[in-house]
Amino acid sequence: MPSIAQQKGLPDEPSHCITYFDNGQINWSTGKIIAKGNASPEDNKEDSHGMVPGAARADASRKIIEILKKIKIYNQLAVGEYASKNDVIMAGIEKTAWDADIKKQYYSSALAVEIIIEASIFGGFLQLVLPEEIRQIEKINPDLPANTVNQVEQNLYTGLVIDARQLSFEPVLYPVIISEKANEIYSSVFISREYAVQNGVCQYLCHMDQALKSKRIGNNPLIFKGLRKEGESNSTIVISLADAQILEKQTERHTFLKECRVIIVVDQ
Repeated sequence: MPSIAQQKGLPDEPSHCITYFDNGQINWSTGKIIAKGNASPEDNKEDSHGMVPGAARADASRKIIEILKKIKIYNQLAVGEYASKNDVIMAGIEKTAWDADIKKQYYSSALAVEIIIEASIFGGFLQLVLPEEIRQIEKINPDLPANTVNQVEQNLYTGLVIDARQLSFEPVLYPVIISEKANEIYSSVFISREYAVQNGVCQYLCHMDQALKSKRIGNNPLIFKGLRKEGESNSTIVISLADAQILEKQTERHTFLKECRVIIVVDQ
């Protein structure tokens, strides 16, 4: 049976976490948004045929904008709602769509055009929509000699993996992780905006083996199981008190959390 992507005529990435829309998809594993646009000649006049590719591209760009506006930032706050009263953010959303790359373009025998374009949520888009409380964290640790760093890093944890399968956790731009005592384990306090904008607050994957092979969390990540969501529509994951205490004992957590070296494994 064809996959959802194949049914919609979109690129198929079976191992990635993808949310599908009527007009396209967002790949949470890569941060890519893909939309398909269509257009056909309005009449039989020769000069109308040359306008069809541009019309198809405009159709796809509008669909990218629609998808961007539907993305949840946290809880139930969607990008469209957040940007509705801010012309600068709306203009940035539109720019993200119009800057999208053309991946494929097809012509039918009737001179109709179908086009697939791809945009990224990383960079300018995230800079616009991530909460202001995620700020730049300056480097505070002194530089150490290279040989000392190599010796120390051999035993350090390099990232964090949260197993949120079975929680029906839906990806958002700004997830938060807390302990059973409601202490924040991963939130704006720990995240440096530079890294969040460049790579996302976290990466979402749908297979644990895929997560463990990711360069994002390095060779020695901590792996914790998500116990539950904090509320049905919330974007907060609760981990056990024991796991939270293990994390808090690792001084290197300040580095890998700051750099957003976090993966959340969710249901496919």
